[in-house]
Amino acid sequence: MTLPHDPYITAVTNALTAAGLEPADGWTSDAETRGVYCYLNAVITLDPDTSGIDPKRWPHGLILIWEWHTGTEAADGEPERGPSWECARLVDSHGQCGEREALTAVGYASPTYVAESVRTLIERRNQSTPAELWERAKELDAACEAWGAAEIRKAGE
Repeated sequence: MTLPHDPYITAVTNALTAAGLEPADGWTSDAETRGVYCYLNAVITLDPDTSGIDPKRWPHGLILIWEWHTGTEAADGEPERGPSWECARLVDSHGQCGEREALTAVGYASPTYVAESVRTLIERRNQSTPAELWERAKELDAACEAWGAAEIRKAGE
């Protein structure tokens, strides 16, 4: 099944590869929080062997997490409506991760900008390029919003 964010995550994966940060793994899904409501997510894994990240600093790798939430339960502590990028250090070889941190890229950032954000993180430097949105951000937002509206309708049935 194709999900609304699949083309975007593919473009980000391609930009990471072009920047010399080839992902070891990646996937997209529509997941559930506590079985209550669905959200869109994607995970991209960078490891020292394939991505060229520092094995001393990132011995098990780094994951990049993109999520789009409906905002339905924001009052209960769940995320607000819309997209976000986060990252986390992998703490073992089984995919367990440390505390998530916000990535400097906005939710619909251009894939090149996401790759630059990752590069600044792993090189411990400040972001030097201005933020830019993906050229298909409006299309992606509309697709995510349509998906979210359908999920809310399904939950009300």
